[in-house]
Amino acid sequence: MKRIYALFGLLLLMVIFSIPNKSFAQSNNPPKVDFSVNPSQNVIVKPQDQNALGNLDVHLTPSGKSTNANRDPIDVVFIFDKSGSMDESGKNPQKFKSAKNAMAEAVSYFKKNAGPNDRFAFISFSSDVEQVVNFSPTTINEGLDKINQTAQSLTAKGGTNYTQSFEKAIELLDGSQNNKYIIFLTDGEPTFSIFNEKMTYNKQVQVGTKTECILGILFCSEKPVYETKQVTEDVPVHYELYGSGKSMTNKVYYELNGTRYNKSMSVTATVNNIRSHGVSMANKLAEKNIKLFSIGFGSDSEVDMAYLRELSSKTGVTARQANTDNISGIFQDISKDVATPAIDGEVSVDLSKFNGKVSLVDGTDARLEGNTAIYKFNFNFPFNQEVNQSKDISFPFSFSETGTYTFDNIYMTYRNLDGTIVTLKHEPVTIEVKPDAPPGFKGSMTLNGVTNTVDNLIKISNVKQTTNQFNVTYSLSPYGLINNTVKGTLSNLRIIQPLPEGISLIPSPGIKLITYNGKPAVQIDLSQIINYENGAFSPTQVPAVLNLQADWALSNTVMPKAILQFKDSRFTQTQETSIPASNQVINMKVRLNQFPDIIYEGDSFGIITKINDTLKNTISQTDFPNNYGLKNKPVKEMVFGQDGTSIIITYFDDETATIHLKPDFELKGKDTGKQYNSGDTANEFVDVKLSKLIPGKEVKYYYSINQQPWVEFNPNDVIPITKSGDNTITIKAEGGFALDNQPITKTIKILKKIESVSVAPNPIEVEVGKSVEFTVTILPNDATNKDLTISIANEEVANLLDANQIFGVKEGTTVLIIKPKDGSDITVTVPIHVKDPYVALKEIKFKKAVFKIPKNEKIPVEDLLIFNPANATNKAIADVTTTMKDKVAVTKENGTWYIIAKDIGYSTVKATAVKQKDGSEPSDSALFEVVNSDQPSDDNGEDGAGRW
Repeated sequence: MKRIYALFGLLLLMVIFSIPNKSFAQSNNPPKVDFSVNPSQNVIVKPQDQNALGNLDVHLTPSGKSTNANRDPIDVVFIFDKSGSMDESGKNPQKFKSAKNAMAEAVSYFKKNAGPNDRFAFISFSSDVEQVVNFSPTTINEGLDKINQTAQSLTAKGGTNYTQSFEKAIELLDGSQNNKYIIFLTDGEPTFSIFNEKMTYNKQVQVGTKTECILGILFCSEKPVYETKQVTEDVPVHYELYGSGKSMTNKVYYELNGTRYNKSMSVTATVNNIRSHGVSMANKLAEKNIKLFSIGFGSDSEVDMAYLRELSSKTGVTARQANTDNISGIFQDISKDVATPAIDGEVSVDLSKFNGKVSLVDGTDARLEGNTAIYKFNFNFPFNQEVNQSKDISFPFSFSETGTYTFDNIYMTYRNLDGTIVTLKHEPVTIEVKPDAPPGFKGSMTLNGVTNTVDNLIKISNVKQTTNQFNVTYSLSPYGLINNTVKGTLSNLRIIQPLPEGISLIPSPGIKLITYNGKPAVQIDLSQIINYENGAFSPTQVPAVLNLQADWALSNTVMPKAILQFKDSRFTQTQETSIPASNQVINMKVRLNQFPDIIYEGDSFGIITKINDTLKNTISQTDFPNNYGLKNKPVKEMVFGQDGTSIIITYFDDETATIHLKPDFELKGKDTGKQYNSGDTANEFVDVKLSKLIPGKEVKYYYSINQQPWVEFNPNDVIPITKSGDNTITIKAEGGFALDNQPITKTIKILKKIESVSVAPNPIEVEVGKSVEFTVTILPNDATNKDLTISIANEEVANLLDANQIFGVKEGTTVLIIKPKDGSDITVTVPIHVKDPYVALKEIKFKKAVFKIPKNEKIPVEDLLIFNPANATNKAIADVTTTMKDKVAVTKENGTWYIIAKDIGYSTVKATAVKQKDGSEPSDSALFEVVNSDQPSDDNGEDGAGRW
């Protein structure tokens, strides 16, 4: 009842809501689950003196894509069966060893993939719980190592007790906020159990106290007073089975007040009780939201897979069947399931309104909690994969009275990937129970692999086998005659079986592929006619078989419910009911064999696993999310490349990817970036870089140059080849998917490079308008390529006349740049200084302001001038003028200017120099007095006067 009140409380608060996770805020298709509910038959008959039977069929449809590989923390408890049958009482030690190896594989997987807040524990059991490794208070790896050490130390002996191992797991997991999982390995049916049962018996009960004193009142104390009373309370009852088959014996007992009491019970009843205890514990796990992944280790005669599937289905997940060949792979599959983001939830149907007229049929995968029928479900959302594989579940109900039953409190509640609780209410669904209606069918489907079990199908690439084939066996049992008086036939039986994606039909007579509700389905027309009269059907059962195959890797795929159509001769309309979906799951991997003992398996996550088929252990796996161009998609085919050193993977949608089993590398010119082939000659240093990487986390790479010792390197490293001459480069990979002893070798010849370049003179000086030679010296003398690139940085200052001559253009400084053409990392720069020899004339001055010269004297003008600076490049006189030509004349003879004293008197003479480069024309003037030649000279007079 508490659950019903909680559901109504939810109704008051919401009823339908969904909040997207921040991680998926950018996704157009976030993960979610939808559902629909329909009756298996709208109208069912209530036979005389029997209950009517009808199902509510629930169709669950997950959709969307997880775009965040993160998941919530997990708690995982490994429960490990160490009963005597695990090694067949010592007759088959390899069986127990393979189970231990599988445990080691699971530990290894979680060590690589565990989150920081994950926790792991371990329980071994036989007749009772034995070794327990609690959740580790230290690091995850230390805890997992301890679990593995404990598992490896076990010996096989004792019986098989499911109940107490589940109880211990609940105790370990109680109170945790992590997602909770049990991975349960057993090889047999339960044979031991301790279960609390109500017992009424006489018990000494304290009813009070009395005072007792010694020596009067000196020493007194209170003593309890007991009375024998009849009580009813829980008492642990022990159920034990010994032997097998017809020789099986049993013990059932309990202890009271130190006395053992035996209970008389048949072997069959003991078996049934022990099995019911397991179901009760599975229901308790479901109530606590603990998922139970069961692994049945053995053949159909050793382990009851239907029972294990029932236990696991109660918690919303599945059971798998294992043998010594595949147990490691199944452990890893379940480990991947546990470590994958998932939506888990439940569908609930409230029955309280029917006042006991509707009850859940025993033996179903659903459970009853109060007056609410509950079915758990779980959908994995692998990173970056669209999830769209639907699932059908059924609630089988029994109806004690005729009438119309409207189920109006049907809910689906699930926890989204971001932790949000989503609750959806379904519209009312009605089943009408009539006193007369067409009979119904109790239908079931069972999946059986042709070669492998259906949860361990294998598709072997390039080989046509039956390892990926299975059949669906239908068992149809008519029921529900109103009384003994009706008579008729059931004919035109037709089964319509929708097909999941990845499953196809193997053609068989009378079976054809059709489209049903827009999707592929198979139609099976049955020729069988069922007669009924006198309250009985003939025949009482109709079988049908459908042959199918898996086309690509599948994970926990389920067959949808089937539709059964038939004609009842007493009614005009064609009748229709459903055949509930099997709780079996279909798992398939794609396998590629490599001689002699290596296999590669591709799964529905797109992960490729390399396995040693002899030792049955995992060698390596591709990373998740997948690396080196692999996709997160189901694998459909794998084939070797032409040279056998690669695997070409084809996915379900025919997209392909390639992984390499042998490394490869490229030879790339350091300076030019040119790609060289093996055997080429390079006139530059060469870089070696891996171009084909090997998948797997454990891969190590080594290189050797010219047969030197191996050197380990990082796959992103660049290996420089700088030795001149012939070079042999060998690279190998070890670990991961690398082929053993498969190095790759390439050669490259590197021409001998220039080691140094020198220039003389250094620096170089040259005048404007002139040239100067320089000499280049190259070492070593036997360098293969002595070609140089010679250039001048600024050709407006200087330029090259030829390979060793520089011409000065204008005054300034630049550099000569010399680089070898052989790829040597050398650059020589030599300063060039260009000088201009021209010295500008700043001024000219007459030596005196006044000159006295005798008449008829002829004097060179330059002799009378002072030039500043004295070393001026161009001191030529361009022009000389006189103000009184009749007194002082000027003339230019043979490029020289002269002053001629012609007559007594005065004249001002001006001398002008030639124009300088800066455009200036320096000039000066002086006064000349012409005197008679016999006039005394006064050269020693004042400045500015006197003879020149």
